[in-house]
Order: sequence, then C-alpha cells, then structure tokens
Amino acid sequence: MDAEKMNKILIAEDDASISRLIAYKFEKEDYEIKVIEAGDKVLAEIKSDSYDALVLDLMLPVLDGMQVLKRIRKAEIKLPILVLSAKSQEEDILKALSAGADEYLTKPFRPDELLLRVKKMLGD
Repeated sequence: MDAEKMNKILIAEDDASISRLIAYKFEKEDYEIKVIEAGDKVLAEIKSDSYDALVLDLMLPVLDGMQVLKRIRKAEIKLPILVLSAKSQEEDILKALSAGADEYLTKPFRPDELLLRVKKMLGD
C-alpha cells in the first residue's frame, strides 16, 4: 500500500456495536472509515465521495442491503463489496454473490477475517 494513500472504507451497518468494532479494527490498520446506518444514504455517499471498498449489511433500515447492492451494480459503480450479514442460508449467500457482491461473511464474524478479506479485495 502506498504510504501516502490511505484506503477509504465505507461501512453500511445499523448496529452501532458492530460498526464500532469494524471501525476500530480498520483504523488500527490505517484505513479511513465512514459509517452509514441506513441503506438509502449509501448510494448518495458513494456518488459524493470516493471509496476503495464497501462493507455492507443486508438488513439495513429504509433500503435493505440487497437493494443497495443491486443499485450499485446497475449504476456500474466499480467498488469492491463485502456483504456482512446475519443471513447465513446458502440461498441468501448465493443471491448476494449473484447480485454482484465480491465477498460474503456471516455474523457472528471474526474481525481479523473481515480485515483480511477486505485487504484481499483491495489487493493489499
């Protein structure tokens, strides 16, 4: 990773304790983090600012994560997306991956594994 470039990660998660844990883990590794708690705000944020990756919960208020994922891909926004969800059924995982998610991790999750998967998506 370029010493001058800090990777910027958008976290779309409505559970404050989970988003704090993720932010803490990534900030320790020198990532810049922004947390958004509702799905409808994710699209506007991606269009107004540049991010290197998105960690996306599927069960978000206002606009759920699956709708967010589909809209991002329909808009042809090139952004690595890791879905982080309590939905652990194979059907949910396959739906998200088919809709354009690059990675899928189920809750409860291991923070180190999440960090490693995001690093792999970014090529770090």
